[in-house]
Parts: sequence; structure tokens; C-alpha cells
Amino acid sequence: MALTPEDVLNKTFTQTQFRRGYDEREVDDFLDEVVAEMRRMVKDSEDIRARAQDGGSSAAPAAAAAATTDGSADEALVRENADLKSRLEDLKARFEKETTARAESEKRAGELERRTAELEQGAKTRDERAKGDSAKVTSAEQSADERIATVKARADEAEKAAQERIEAANKAAERAEAEAKQRQEQASAAQATDGGAGEMAAAAGGGAGASGLIALAQRLHDEHVAEGQTQRDKLVAEAQRQHDELVAKGQSKHDELLSTGQTKHDDFIKTGQGKRDQFIGEGTTQRDKLLSEAQTKSTSLVSEAEAKRKKILDDLNAQKTAMEARISELTTYERDYRRNLKEFISGQLKGLESAPQNAPQNAPQTSSSETAAKS
Repeated sequence: MALTPEDVLNKTFTQTQFRRGYDEREVDDFLDEVVAEMRRMVKDSEDIRARAQDGGSSAAPAAAAAATTDGSADEALVRENADLKSRLEDLKARFEKETTARAESEKRAGELERRTAELEQGAKTRDERAKGDSAKVTSAEQSADERIATVKARADEAEKAAQERIEAANKAAERAEAEAKQRQEQASAAQATDGGAGEMAAAAGGGAGASGLIALAQRLHDEHVAEGQTQRDKLVAEAQRQHDELVAKGQSKHDELLSTGQTKHDDFIKTGQGKRDQFIGEGTTQRDKLLSEAQTKSTSLVSEAEAKRKKILDDLNAQKTAMEARISELTTYERDYRRNLKEFISGQLKGLESAPQNAPQNAPQTSSSETAAKS
């Protein structure tokens, strides 16, 4: 299919998905079509010129006057073709330069994306460290909980020991009371023999011993319970204080690392995005400018080539028409010449037939006439 200037002007390309610009393969294919069409036009011009030269050689007498004009037209065509080829090479060089610049911009954008990925990885590492600190805080909390549990267990053991001591004191009091009862019974038994005074003394002594043992047991019980409660409260308060200190320290460190990492991450992302947008904008502007200039020049070259091609074809058609007219004139001249020659020979033959007595003298003339007719 012939390529027209309107096809070049209205050509569109597919937008790429992952970077700005057109598909490089489609642009290369379209330039190849432009080159092929221009080569075809040059070849057609050369073929027309060759046919014109062949026609001129077959009609050399008629084309002698146009040889100088045809030679100058050939030289003009050669110069125009060379000019078109040099312009096309210039367009290709500029397109390759624009492609290189776009590749450089894409390379810079890739480096920025890689740097952004590294920054995101660093932020992720800091987040992992913060998570590690949170894990340490959690471990500290678990350790504090374990210590509290140990303290509680120790308090429970102290309370249990106090209860055991209380039970032992109660048992001792019960034994003392049993002994007091036994002594009272003994005193009652001795009352019958010793009289009322001895009975009263024994009863007073047994009651005083039982009350003293009970009071001693109660005092020991209260002291052990108070000591265990005090120790328990002290251990619980110390564990709670350490727990609060570790949790506050870990939370503060976690918040500090998280805030610092997020700030650096945002700064790096903002800087990388700004540079990436700047490079892409510069590359896109330069690419659009080069493509626009190439499109304009391509359209202008195609239009000029089309106009020159039309002019050359019109000139060749005019020369062809003049040659055909000259050939027609020569054909008419040949036809008239043959007819006149035939009439002349026929008249000569009729003259010979009408004068047989002069045949010997006219024989050489007839032979020369036949030779002229043959030639």
C-alpha cells in the first residue's frame, strides 16, 4: 500500500503501560515503512527516467534536442535523492538520540525506584527492630509477671506457714487446756483429801497456765501473719515498680525508633519521587520535542518529495507526448514516402511497358530503380 503524507500525519502509536512514551517497536516499524516508500518513489523515478532514455534512443533524431534537458533533469533528481537521503539519515540520528535520552531517563527512574525500595527495606528493618523492642518489652512484662507470681507464691507459702504455726499454737493451746483440765481433775481428786484450800490453789494455777499459752499462741500467729503480709506487699510493690519501669522504657524506645524511621522513610520517599518526576518530565519534554520536530520534517520531506515526483512525472509525460507526436510525424512521413516511391516505380514500369523498343537502353535504369525500391 502506498504511503501518503496524510498517513504520516495521522499515524498514531500505542501508549506504553509501564513508562511514558510510545512503543519503540511500532515507531521503528513506521519509520521503516517511510524509508521503504521513499525508496520505492526513488526507484519509480529511476525507472521512468530509464524508460524515457530508452524511448529517446529509439527515436534519436527526435530526442537529440531534449538530451541536454533530460541530462540536467537526471542530475537534479540525483541531487534531490541525495538531499532526501541525507535528511532521512539526520532524522534517524535524531530519533536514535531521543531513544538514547529516553533510555537514560528510564535508567535514572529505575535507579530511583531501586533507591526507594532500599529505603522502604530500611524502614521495614527499623519496624522489625521496633517489633523486636516490643518483643523485649513483652518479655520484660512476662518476666515481671513471673516475678509477681513468684512473690505471690512466696506470700502464699508464708501465709500457709503462718496458718500451720497458728494450727500448731492452737494444738498447743488445746493440749495446755487438756493438761489444765487434767490438773483440775487431779485437783478435784485431791480436794477430798487436802481440803478446800488446796483445791482452790490448784484450780487457780491451772487456769493461769492455759490462758498464758493461748495468749502466746495468738501473739505468735499475729506476728507471723503481719510479717508475711509485709513481705508480700514489699515484694509485690518492687515487682510492680520494675514492671512499670521496663514497660515505660520499652514503649518510649519503641515510639522513638518508630517516629525516626517513619520520618526518614517519608523524607526519602518524597525526595526520590520528586527526582523521579523531574527526570521523567525532562525526558518526556525532550522526547515530545524531538518527535514533533521529526514529524514536522518528515511531513515536509514527504510533501516536497511528492511535489517533485509529480513535477518530474509531468515533465516526463510532456516529453513523452512530444516524442510520440514526433514519432507520429515520422510515421506519416515514412508512409507518404513509401506511397510516393511506389507511385514513382509504378509510373516508371508503365513507361517501360509503353515503350518496348527502348528496352535495351532503359534496362540499366530499371535495375537502378529496383535497387532504389529495395533500399
